[in-house]
Amino acid sequence: MSPAPIADADAAVTLAALLDEWSQPWFDGGTLVALEAAESADRIGHFHWLLRFKGDEKEFVTLWLTLRQRTVFIEVQVMPAPEENVEAVYRFLLAKNAALHPLHAALGPEDAVYLVGRVPVGEVNLEVLDELAGAAVHYVDQIFPTAMELGMGSFYRRRRRN
Repeated sequence: MSPAPIADADAAVTLAALLDEWSQPWFDGGTLVALEAAESADRIGHFHWLLRFKGDEKEFVTLWLTLRQRTVFIEVQVMPAPEENVEAVYRFLLAKNAALHPLHAALGPEDAVYLVGRVPVGEVNLEVLDELAGAAVHYVDQIFPTAMELGMGSFYRRRRRN
């Protein structure tokens, strides 16, 4: 099996065009409120996009896409590092992790809780973007209130729906 081709500026242009096409129905439906792209690659050659969705439990769900050497890496911050009941939060997340697809829970910078995933560059299409975005918004809305109540119960109050 040969490795996937290395992504470059052409792959970034292709992904940007795909995101523009994919995002329009999400904008029209009011679920996607922002799509931003870095103007150029970062110091190690990665290209970045930020997508901000309206959430139910969390006001906004922000999805970062990074075009890496051979994959598109996806990350979504669920919550900052838990300050209370840390073991209970991690136990909850580990139990949830078994049912998460195509994303999974992970600890990120400063022990914040993230959902992450990766897709080979050549497999990213409209359906894959739908699956990733849908999973991100759904899982954050599903995990966020319980994780926050466990890990930040002194500070967190669940949003009231109108």
